[in-house]
Amino acid sequence: TAVAIERAWLVRRVESKRRLEAIGEVAAGVAHELRNPLFGISSAAQLLRFRAREDPVVEKNVGRILREVERLNKMVTSLLEFGRPNAVHLQPADPEVVWDDILEGERARLDAQRLTIRRTRPALPVRSMLDPEQLGQVFRNILVNACDAAPEGSELVLASQVSPVGGWRCRLTNGGPSIPAEVLPHVFEFFYSTKAGGTGIGLALCQRIMDEHGGTINIDSQPEQGTTLTLTLPATAAT
Repeated sequence: TAVAIERAWLVRRVESKRRLEAIGEVAAGVAHELRNPLFGISSAAQLLRFRAREDPVVEKNVGRILREVERLNKMVTSLLEFGRPNAVHLQPADPEVVWDDILEGERARLDAQRLTIRRTRPALPVRSMLDPEQLGQVFRNILVNACDAAPEGSELVLASQVSPVGGWRCRLTNGGPSIPAEVLPHVFEFFYSTKAGGTGIGLALCQRIMDEHGGTINIDSQPEQGTTLTLTLPATAAT
């Protein structure tokens, strides 16, 4: 029955929320422990660079150390964002306006790769309860991933519409290589990444944010068709 299906869905949501909270606590603890050692490594490397400025071998290796420290610092920041997220402040707004801001802010990235956006908006504005800053974080993350996967000079397709139940649905498609079938079920798992230098945190964080919005995030990838990431948000009556 419909009641049983809804109850099972709510149970899954609660279990997922508890699992993410438990992972978040571990993530925040790991990030806290990493922060001070990374600062010490960076300081020591900078001092070594200053003391051995004339040695190209030292300079090369110090540069490598500092690049790795920067990469780990980004991971620490992502861990903290996941483990100790800011409270979500939901307000009625149009998610398309959030996309406007993100696309404008990432214009240089798109231009650098000669990527174009073919965009379709809903016929009428959609009102959803959302946190513009946190939803923008999701949009930025999936756009960056799409840019990284898309062939240079190609087209990204961003299509939004009103879903059959009155909510908002958005699909972002890139024409890059498809994600292997054995990888696809794991893309939202914490620390799972096939991207060189990736942390495996970005999509897990996106899933957490969408869950807190009462929405969903899904991904589909097929050979010759590229990869499509779908976001949904429930509808909100206009005020």
